[in-house]
Amino acid sequence: MTGKPAARLTDAVACPRCGMSAIASGSADVQFDGLSAARQGDVCTCGAAISGQVIPNVLINGRPAVVQGSIDSHGGVVIGGSGSVIIGQQHTPAPFTPPAPLPGASAMAAPSAMARLATPSANPPDELPQVLEEEEEEEELETDTRQRLRLRVFIGFDGTGNNAANSEVGKQCRAAAQQLDDEAARGVYERCKRYQLDPDSSYANDVSNVWRMHELYRDNVGRVLKPSESLSLVRIYVTGIGTTIGGPDTLLPGQALGRGSTGVLAKVEEAFVSLKKTVLQIMDMNHEHAIETLELDIFGFSRGAAAARHFVNQVLKAEQGPLDELVQNNRQAFAPGFALSTDVRITFIGLFDTVLSVGGLGAWGVPGDALNGEVDLYLPWGCAEHVVHLTARDEHRYNFPLSRVSAPFQELSLPGAHSDLGGGYPPEMEESLYLGRPLCDWVSRDTPAQRTLAYRNAEQATAYLQRADLLDPQDDSASLTTDVWEHYAPYSGDRRDSMKYVLAAPLLRRRVRGHLSLVYLRVMHVLARDAGVPFKDIPTTEELVLPPELEPISATLVDWARRGSGKLSPEQERLLRQRYIHQSSNWNAEIGQGTSRVDVVFPNRPADGGRGRYADQPPRKDV
Repeated sequence: MTGKPAARLTDAVACPRCGMSAIASGSADVQFDGLSAARQGDVCTCGAAISGQVIPNVLINGRPAVVQGSIDSHGGVVIGGSGSVIIGQQHTPAPFTPPAPLPGASAMAAPSAMARLATPSANPPDELPQVLEEEEEEEELETDTRQRLRLRVFIGFDGTGNNAANSEVGKQCRAAAQQLDDEAARGVYERCKRYQLDPDSSYANDVSNVWRMHELYRDNVGRVLKPSESLSLVRIYVTGIGTTIGGPDTLLPGQALGRGSTGVLAKVEEAFVSLKKTVLQIMDMNHEHAIETLELDIFGFSRGAAAARHFVNQVLKAEQGPLDELVQNNRQAFAPGFALSTDVRITFIGLFDTVLSVGGLGAWGVPGDALNGEVDLYLPWGCAEHVVHLTARDEHRYNFPLSRVSAPFQELSLPGAHSDLGGGYPPEMEESLYLGRPLCDWVSRDTPAQRTLAYRNAEQATAYLQRADLLDPQDDSASLTTDVWEHYAPYSGDRRDSMKYVLAAPLLRRRVRGHLSLVYLRVMHVLARDAGVPFKDIPTTEELVLPPELEPISATLVDWARRGSGKLSPEQERLLRQRYIHQSSNWNAEIGQGTSRVDVVFPNRPADGGRGRYADQPPRKDV
């Protein structure tokens, strides 16, 4: 099956001009997953009309269908969509058939622009009335006839530099990916800001597994519950550390140090704000229901996994934590007798390779050490019904130490680097990486570079690395050679002008693919569904389908995860190593900010002696 998810009323739209909006109109009589189907010409909450990248041969009320990836008149791109209805232009054995009209159905009023990205109403309803005084509580217990409701919420914390909305805006800004003609591409480019074209920003990343799982989670936001319904499912997505929807990335202190207004603690606070808005929005639409239990499915990747763990610990504080304000100020939304200590359940925690790596001033330490500052990563026994932690076996960077979980929770070390598990790599990319630290010699200018000690030692390092078998025989561009270059100091008029620097290092060039994260999407998806998390089936869309050569590997790894142990065949390991596992640790240099001069830093350098691994321990208490 080929195609893209059908777009619906309230699905999110990422716009380079307006930031986030949502589809605000739809069909009066055709619905997908209970939401009105979107068509060409339907408008977004920012006023833009959906105009391009629609499906011309699938008509809804006589107008082309809108899908994920359609664009509006502001240059915005639809990033939400149905998890069960896929629309494509090519004929398949199961062609698309629009659902039968619903008798008497009418267009639904659009929730706020952020409803589909789990930052619900920008103007939440007035807080519900305070609970009756204690002397009236017994009477309320006897007379409250509202339907009791289980509210189950997905909360996903994305990783550093990962932002689903910005990823989609970036795709739109890179107009070639949309196959636009030159004039249309020029129009898009004019609407894109410079930072939205930055190849090293959140706009250049693909979406992560946190966002993919958010999209697979069943939800009924925007739909009034039937009087007899006792379960409501909703989802919240928290953008990655160091990112802001529609804005430039915050390199310092957000991405580099995990701190500040886009840091770990700020994202946790954002999640609680979104949860409050979600509860109020749902209960404002469903006055005949009262929340009896609140169930949380919490997911995170990288520093987002660290944020997820800190969020868990804030929830566990019950009446002494951030949720108490929500309950106390909105008692009418909850059933009589609702208590945070007994009626909130953390049903599942799913983590992709937890990395906190905070740095800065004082007790926060530096990235790569074991100091966590104010972030509480400890997951005590009994904190959740199920905890799964997928960790990256092939991650070796100094600045990416692993924060482990403890037994009896499930932790699996699986093939791949950090983002091979959590996602974010594009479908294919060119790696050009120094795999060894550049070696340097200070020699006379007439010394041939290949006769220096730096070059000879780098050649030995290259020969050693070639044993790692990193080159795909089918990649004609792949190479692992010794790169050598010369550097001359500025002319000064003294004897140093007769000298030069010779530098050399092993250089890897190859193409590598980003599909391995889709395998780990399936691993987490299976383990979560086994535990009762309400995920839909993974659709066979272009964005989510596995290459055929990964299907048996995926099946093996899913079985490995269910059993708790396993291994791949040597041939499967070789395929992953040569084609799918990224070399995240390397000695490529970047320009940093020194106190007196420009300095060179190596942010992805490997850790001496292997990746840091820190046990899950209770935070230290000052005495």
